Amino acid sequence: MGMMLYLILIQAAALAVAILALRQILLRDTLKAVAKLRDAEGELVKKEEQVRKRIEENEAEFRRMSAEAQESLVRAKDAMEKEMARTRDSLLEEAKKERDRIMDDATRSKDKIRVELAREAAVKVLEDAGRVYEMVFSPEMGAKLDHAFLDELLAALEEMDSGSITIEAGAIEVTSSRPLDPAHKERLCKLVASKFGVNLAVHESVVPDLIAGVRIKLGSLEIDGSLANRFREALDQLRNEQL
Repeated sequence: MGMMLYLILIQAAALAVAILALRQILLRDTLKAVAKLRDAEGELVKKEEQVRKRIEENEAEFRRMSAEAQESLVRAKDAMEKEMARTRDSLLEEAKKERDRIMDDATRSKDKIRVELAREAAVKVLEDAGRVYEMVFSPEMGAKLDHAFLDELLAALEEMDSGSITIEAGAIEVTSSRPLDPAHKERLCKLVASKFGVNLAVHESVVPDLIAGVRIKLGSLEIDGSLANRFREALDQLRNEQL
C-alpha cells in the first residue's frame, strides 16, 4: 500500500514536471510567436506607412501634374485665341483690301465705260453733224463757210503775239475739209512770212471729217479752226455744264 502511494506520488510529480516543462515550452513558443507577430505587425505598420507616403507623394505629384496640365491648357487656349484673333484680323484686312480693289476696279471700269461711251457719243454726234451739214449746206454754201472759217483763222493768226514764238518747220501744214483756193494759200504764206520771218510753202491735206474749216500746223504751233473741233469744244462745254 505504501509502495503504491509512493509510485503514484512519483508519477504525479513526473506529470507535474512534464506539464511544467510543456507549459514552458508552450509559453516560449507562444512568446516567440507573439514576438514574431509583433515584428510582423511592426513591419506591416512600416509598410503601411511607406504605402501611405507613396500614396501621398503620388497624389501630390498628380496634383502638381494636373496643375501644370491646367496651366498648359490655359496657355494653349490663350495662344490659340490670340492666333485666331490675328488670323481673323488678317482675313478681315485681306477681305477689306480685296473689297477696296474690287470697288476700285469697278470704279475704273465704270469711268472707262463712261469715257468710252462719251467718246462714242461724241463721234456719233460729229458724224451726225457732218451728215446734217451735208444735207443743209450746198457745195457753194460749204465753200463760202470754209472761206469764212479760214478768214477767221487767218485774222486770229495775224493778231497773235509772235515775239515769244519761234517757228521751226519745213512747211506750213494745212489740213482742210476741201482744197484751198490759190488766193488763200498766197495770203497764208505772206502772213507767216511777215509774222514769223520765215518763208514756207503750203503742204495741204484734205480731210472731209473736219466738216468745214481748216487746221494749220507750224512746227509746234497748231491752230485748229475746223467745224469738227468747234463741235467737240461745244460738246465738252455741255458735258461740263451737266456735271
